[in-house]
Amino acid sequence: MRPPIFPPNRAGNDAQQFMHRARMFRDAAVKLVAYTNAEQNWPRYALLLHAIELALKAFVKQREMQGAQFSKLPSNHDLKAWYDLAVQSGLNDSPRITQNISLLTDLHFSHFARYPQDHPTPVPDLSLIADEAAEYLIDTITQIVNPR
Repeated sequence: MRPPIFPPNRAGNDAQQFMHRARMFRDAAVKLVAYTNAEQNWPRYALLLHAIELALKAFVKQREMQGAQFSKLPSNHDLKAWYDLAVQSGLNDSPRITQNISLLTDLHFSHFARYPQDHPTPVPDLSLIADEAAEYLIDTITQIVNPR
């Protein structure tokens, strides 16, 4: 079947669109193996880290739609700053996720998963922390952005 000439209209508000895209990136990532040739499968983690970023931005967009005003939004890819802003705006803080986000921020902000580069410290096993952070944030924020 051929794709339509004109794309369909977007469904949902901006926050819902960000969450939908976060789930798409997460769903693409979980189909990939965690390791390949004894190395972390970096495309998988690039997708998961981006899913985390989109979920956090969805939460902030939801708060903006509810009247919250932010003087300055964090820079792109700064997961810790987006997570901190979300927590300050009402997202339940999880000490374990806070710890995971702190570890993941540098890898995402420096594009480590996308481009080969030296890292000043050992890179943690992302098969545990990236998956857990993505699942927790997507599940938690979906309940806020798409209440049932």
